[in-house]
Amino acid sequence: MPTVLALIFTISMWGGGELTSLSKVTRLVAYSLAYSIAIVLVTYAVGMLISRGWGRGRAVARGRAPLVFILTLVVGWVVGAFTRIPIVGNAVEPELMVLASVVGLSTGRVITLRSIAAGGRVGLMASLAALIGSSLTGLALSQLLGVGLNVSLAVALGMGWYTFTGPTVALYAGPYYGLLAFLTNFLREQLTYVVVPFMPGSPEALISVGGATTMDDTLPVYVSVLGRDYSVASISNGLLLTVVVPIVVPLVLTI
Repeated sequence: MPTVLALIFTISMWGGGELTSLSKVTRLVAYSLAYSIAIVLVTYAVGMLISRGWGRGRAVARGRAPLVFILTLVVGWVVGAFTRIPIVGNAVEPELMVLASVVGLSTGRVITLRSIAAGGRVGLMASLAALIGSSLTGLALSQLLGVGLNVSLAVALGMGWYTFTGPTVALYAGPYYGLLAFLTNFLREQLTYVVVPFMPGSPEALISVGGATTMDDTLPVYVSVLGRDYSVASISNGLLLTVVVPIVVPLVLTI
């Protein structure tokens, strides 16, 4: 948690120096909403096409937004807007390395061939749908919004892992796009809480919407909507995407 909060504060403080007008802030929020909503809808559609099935059970589940992350983001932006500390950008890379190390250690303890196999076809198909849907969204919005292709793909392929994707994109493309990546993936997670309980569809399609968050933050939603039988598939999908994101996001940024 301390590493994550430090990263959020640093990137938002860095970005605060860039968001010097209301028009820039408005565009950032609008683009973030466009990306997150499009990712959810396109990924859901791809998941339905891949699975070719419709689920039956639906239930209402509510998640709690991590308000401390939002507060840290706002405070960092305000500090950055009124101060000019030139070394702030240099702090992102070492903080990101610490986060990657911590996540790698924790993930390595639980991800095994057995855990992936236990998720079976549902988890694998959900991951495939998430990757295809996010890629298609990144390609389309790059053209529609005039965002560079590599940056657009990186933003879309964050899979809801905003604490990693935001700082990584900022490191390669600057603080403005780092904030775009952070907000887009944060909103994707929050949309998962809101829309999944009311969406009819196959387990593969519903799980794919949550991206990497299905193994932890949004897991209760899927247990409520799909039942405990699909908890392993949700965890498997989240684990697979958590491994893929730190590879794919930096890769597309260097294309």
